[in-house]
Amino acid sequence: QRLRFGAIYMPNGVYPGTWHPTKVGKDFEFNRTMKPLEPFREYLTTISKLKAPEGKKDMGGIHMGASAAFLNGTGPLTHNGDFNLIESKKSIDQYIADAIAGDTPLRSLEIGTEDMGTSAGACDGYPCVFFNTMSWYDDNSPLPVSVNPQATFERMFGDPGTPEQRLARLQAKQSMLDSVMHETSRLQKVIGAKDNAILDEYLTNIRRVEEQLQKMQARTNVLANAADGPIGIPEDFNDHMTVTYDLLHIAFQGDISRVFSFMLGHEGSGRSYAHVGVKDPHHSTSHHKNTPESIEQYARITAYHMVKLGEFLEKLKSTPDGDGTLLDSSLIYFGAGMSNGLLHDRHNVPAALIGRANGRLHGNRHIEATVDQPTSDLLLGLADIFGAEVETIGIATGRLNLA
Repeated sequence: QRLRFGAIYMPNGVYPGTWHPTKVGKDFEFNRTMKPLEPFREYLTTISKLKAPEGKKDMGGIHMGASAAFLNGTGPLTHNGDFNLIESKKSIDQYIADAIAGDTPLRSLEIGTEDMGTSAGACDGYPCVFFNTMSWYDDNSPLPVSVNPQATFERMFGDPGTPEQRLARLQAKQSMLDSVMHETSRLQKVIGAKDNAILDEYLTNIRRVEEQLQKMQARTNVLANAADGPIGIPEDFNDHMTVTYDLLHIAFQGDISRVFSFMLGHEGSGRSYAHVGVKDPHHSTSHHKNTPESIEQYARITAYHMVKLGEFLEKLKSTPDGDGTLLDSSLIYFGAGMSNGLLHDRHNVPAALIGRANGRLHGNRHIEATVDQPTSDLLLGLADIFGAEVETIGIATGRLNLA
């Protein structure tokens, strides 16, 4: 039975007082920002008391160091101001891909929603690739996130050829799905009714995502040509989130890729969440000054992301896979590189695991780690679940037992 792994990163921290449950063990009470995940209790393990790498001056700083170390416990080995050396350490998702990717078309997917840009000085004195990367194929090969859902869709389903040739086909409004329909029509003739139903659902999902992308592109073109149009529409980000999660669902459903990492936003993100009642930028909201009103705004952003995550999990849970569902065969790791954004605090960071990994993980649990146990220990625990051979990673002191 295939195994699947996804890592989802939350920027600017998560306030621990609104996230972690109080009761340890089974049947804990969900805290308010995690509560949208309560329908998945039997699939969910949450872990408290972990500590993320500090992010010192020579390790990416207080913000970039948080995301850069999320999957390898190390962050940049490039020193501040040195633009000639791009170096870190192989990340846990790539070790897991070594173990489970098999012959999938895409060994892994690296997805995001916003880009820091490429101008020198915009990224705390480091090459901007560190802000836009969580995943490292090896110590010298970063895998930057793709922030354009159309580009991701094309990577998943596009015909071979030069970028210019692929762009020409898109501009001619040729459906990417049409290019594979002749193959699926032949397949439909030789498989049974049950398999045909699964295939039909998969093709319907692809078509729906394609239509979403076309609508988003049309709206973007209108905005770009509007002389006094707004810089951004809040609903656009929600659409971006929805279609990105839909792409990840299709990647798992079609066995296009069994490993992904998703950066919900870059560290220090100034994105507005006005559509959930938070008008101030995300970064400034995370510096809440300990006022109840501001902490509530900060919590709303986290809760919104849990709602979107819940939508994705529901799709996985509703999609058959072997004798179970995609959620039964997957493990999704949600976390952040800091807890309280006001202090850029690395103590008691959020870490939630959702899915059963084919029975290798049991839900309805709150695990309390040893105080300040490194998140690197959790990464080694994840490696063990997937049979990935990793002796040590980051600043690990041991292996967190998730059995």
